[in-house]
Amino acid sequence: MKLEAADITVMDDSQKVAVLEALVTGVLCDGQVSAPEVAKFDEIVLALPWGMDQPVLQAVIKGTQQRVAGLKGPGEIMDFIAGLAARLTTPALRDKVLYTMASVMYADKHVNQLEKNTIGAFMLAFGVTTDRLAAIKAAVIGKSI
Repeated sequence: MKLEAADITVMDDSQKVAVLEALVTGVLCDGQVSAPEVAKFDEIVLALPWGMDQPVLQAVIKGTQQRVAGLKGPGEIMDFIAGLAARLTTPALRDKVLYTMASVMYADKHVNQLEKNTIGAFMLAFGVTTDRLAAIKAAVIGKSI
């Protein structure tokens, strides 16, 4: 269920940025960036072949952090998430992105209400069913359903 190198290598640049934007959103959504979340984010991101040098990748991540942090109000946030959904079109890819976001959020072994709300917003925009979300949740916390 996790993002793999093969997923990234077939993406165009817009899709790669969309994945990074989703993952950065997972880290920043509650305003409490924890060390375990950052470590998990780095572990995942640095292991994938983005097709850019490290300094360029870091610049893209920094720009994404600034864009996400600058979102104001529910309308802007939902438009942002809808834009990600438009670039990440396949159900399998959407599931993998949602799983990876949730993995980053759960790195500190706690998902607070703001993080749950963010997952819910992505779930709606991505068209993820409640059954698929339950499977993603179980995979993240390490329990089978």
